[in-house]
Amino acid sequence: MLGELAAGGAEGLLLIQDSASCEGRTLLKSFVAASAQRGESVHVLGFDIPEEEFKAGFSAAATSQLLYHDAFRDPLGWTGQGGGLALGDFASSELVARLAAATQGPSTVVLDSLSWLLLPLPFPLVCQVLAQLPRRAKVAGLKITRIVALLHGDLHPLGQLEALYALAHVVVKVAPAPEAVPGGDGAARVAAMLHRKRGGKVVQKREFFEVLPNWVLRSLGELPEDGLSGEEEAQVPATADPAANLTFNLRLSEAERRAKEAVPLPYQFSEEKKSSLLQTSTSLGKIYYEPDAADDIDEEDPDDDLDV
Repeated sequence: MLGELAAGGAEGLLLIQDSASCEGRTLLKSFVAASAQRGESVHVLGFDIPEEEFKAGFSAAATSQLLYHDAFRDPLGWTGQGGGLALGDFASSELVARLAAATQGPSTVVLDSLSWLLLPLPFPLVCQVLAQLPRRAKVAGLKITRIVALLHGDLHPLGQLEALYALAHVVVKVAPAPEAVPGGDGAARVAAMLHRKRGGKVVQKREFFEVLPNWVLRSLGELPEDGLSGEEEAQVPATADPAANLTFNLRLSEAERRAKEAVPLPYQFSEEKKSSLLQTSTSLGKIYYEPDAADDIDEEDPDDDLDV
């Protein structure tokens, strides 16, 4: 599934969330390389690292497709040098004008990283720009197929992360592999993916992967839903029986079950009353009285002593 996502299997906002224990920029670069290989223009809004460091390791063909908007040198615009991307330029109209002037055709926008923007800017403003950017670009004649954003999960509260998950179409959480993965070179990682498709279907999978030279993504197989391999599943004990080892019996024997089923339920109608209720009566109404077992029935008329 991770290879399908990198190959363009999802549009809209795609979040790659990493942490201090496992960086996600290598996976981000593999998505950039895959977009460049498809012939798309890749606009990189770089805040975390210099341009030279980001472009290191890409092939010449992939580098020719990269359009780097440098926000690392002067993010606040203090030097007054033109050409760079400043924090104040992060608005849908400003970004569309900048992107449309540099390219035509399908494009991928990469944020390295989204966390840098969330720290100084109001959170609602950042979410608004992420939602409006593809629509504003379409009006200007520019097609943004996807926005790939790197998110450092350790830096943000859970409420902000949940809001971003709801805004994104794809969320990929990167974590270190628990142990050596067969077929890997020792640098394998785990990607926990959540993909919201157009029809409303939500797909969740976990997968081992590694990134080869030139930022080529290699899948090493999916993890089972419970995260255990076949050998580990065989070692898991069977579910304990809650009715075992009790001082009383919770089960019924066959004879007890038949006796239970033969007991009439409370307020069960007799056959005579059922037939009368189901028939359409043309005469006067009738009153049916079914005495209980504990009723004291007196055959004498209780009104004999009354002069009526």
